Amino acid sequence: MDFKYIKKEALKRAKDNDICEDWAVRINHTVNVDELLDMYIEGIDFSFSTEFLSNDFFRRNLKGHMEHKGIFLDDNPILENVKKIVCLGDSRLNLISNQYLVSEVFLRDKTKAKIVAKDSAFIMVDIFDDVELEVIANDSSKVCVNVYKGANVSFKQLDDSYVKIIKKRTKTFK
Repeated sequence: MDFKYIKKEALKRAKDNDICEDWAVRINHTVNVDELLDMYIEGIDFSFSTEFLSNDFFRRNLKGHMEHKGIFLDDNPILENVKKIVCLGDSRLNLISNQYLVSEVFLRDKTKAKIVAKDSAFIMVDIFDDVELEVIANDSSKVCVNVYKGANVSFKQLDDSYVKIIKKRTKTFK
């Protein structure tokens, strides 16, 4: 993996998609892949709406170096109590949250996911494209799902849990 190439290419792609100057400077000052991936997640609205780093870019340059940051592409992660997750491509996610924890989950492309929330977990989920999501909420957990055009969600709400579905009128963040 050639980090200098990855950073240069990421910066070029971001500028081609009209990233603001502050973020261009931040990308230019990253010193390793982890910092770049942190920025990808922090700016997920820009990342998803422009796709400045495509799945092919991830596949060629970052696969095997991004999963520890919670970014999965064409993968089958089975996770428990994770704060941030991004699933891309043809992923199959199984997530259990059973602690007093706030989690953010971003799913796109053809991802299929099952999320089980228990105890006092709070999960915010954004789903896009052809995503299929199943949510099972138990105990006093809370799950909020933003559903963008094309994505589908089904859910079961048990005990004192609460699931809120918000249907968006756009294909991605605006």
